[in-house]
Amino acid sequence: MDSYFSVLLIVGITTLLASFLPIVLKRFKISFTLPVLILGGLFYYINVPLPWPDPTWEIDLTLHFSEMVVIISLMVAGLKIGLNYSWREWLNPLRLLGITMPLFMAVVFIVSYYILGFSGELALLLAAVLAPTDPALASEIQLNKKQSVSSKNLGAQYNLTAEAGLNDGLAFPFVYLAIVWSKNDGLHTDVWLEWLSFYVFFKTVVGILVGIAVGFLYSYFTTRLSEGNTHKIHLAFVALSLTLISYGLAEVLNSYGFLSVFFAGLFAHYHQHKKDVEHPGHPSLSFISNIEKFLIVFWMLFFGGSIMAGILNFISIEIIVFSVCLVLIVRPILGYISLYGSKLNNRHKMAISFFGIKGIGSVFYLTYAIKHGEFTHTDQLFSIVALVILVSILLHGLTAKRSMAAIEDDNTLIE
Repeated sequence: MDSYFSVLLIVGITTLLASFLPIVLKRFKISFTLPVLILGGLFYYINVPLPWPDPTWEIDLTLHFSEMVVIISLMVAGLKIGLNYSWREWLNPLRLLGITMPLFMAVVFIVSYYILGFSGELALLLAAVLAPTDPALASEIQLNKKQSVSSKNLGAQYNLTAEAGLNDGLAFPFVYLAIVWSKNDGLHTDVWLEWLSFYVFFKTVVGILVGIAVGFLYSYFTTRLSEGNTHKIHLAFVALSLTLISYGLAEVLNSYGFLSVFFAGLFAHYHQHKKDVEHPGHPSLSFISNIEKFLIVFWMLFFGGSIMAGILNFISIEIIVFSVCLVLIVRPILGYISLYGSKLNNRHKMAISFFGIKGIGSVFYLTYAIKHGEFTHTDQLFSIVALVILVSILLHGLTAKRSMAAIEDDNTLIE
């Protein structure tokens, strides 16, 4: 019982501290994740009774907690974007998905397999795990409010939000390919056919359709039935409900719930966008955004404790160089290459390329694959993923707010 009350005390102190952090940090223009990360390390050092890793993460706890953080962040991203962007305006995020992500995976696979000496399935898993940018830890550099057709953001914030919203789901087929590979002697023709037909086509299409259906139906019924009665609807709960419904239904149908959640958020705006009016039953962003921040605070505490507990014990000099280069060199270069033909100005291209933050989504993918696959010698993967996330948190946490403020003040988006 002493441990239980100690945890309650820690929860109270941490949430109160997190509430005041934005005021303190505004002057220094650094991310709130940095002091919380340090606090997590301090909590581990003074032996606060939390479920710390020993030294790697406990699979089930980490899997489900990271899963919840990611799906809530994806709903927030979808609701902020809505259906206010044309196909042409989606081209830049699609460039990042179709060019940057596969090239990034290829670099990680080649280095892991040929230089670090990983097996084929482990190298592929690491490539898939590190491929997506994170919708949770990147929330501070993404869109900060719901968009409208007349005042929508077309710069770095929009492109980073859209990229994070989509690539968390689109990296999942490659995680499954690594899982299938770990259960077979090799990637034979029948394995490729199963992967393409089921893990790529079926799960992706059904996940997107489920999300569209959930968002559309919510928008339709609230528009038709709730006018004049919206005071009876607890709108604060709507976004969270849509998150759980779309994710749960997609997973029950054996499809990709991450994609479903993001598309449910997009299409929850459908009838509002179509009529170009604000209907009162629209999901509230404030409640679910606060839940997102609440969960991120505790994930950062846990991650800070993980660093102190020894999650980085399995790294070498080669892995340190590799991890730093991925964040500091590989992602920025490949991101810039993918945006080369776009009409964004050079400052926005550089920002979008640089801020490919790695985070909680990678932790979910790693723990999911280890739970469902038959991988061996995974300790180094834990260390690499943790190190890449740590480098990303430190580098982007110190530069994001200052850089994004300067970039978003530049209204000249087109060269």
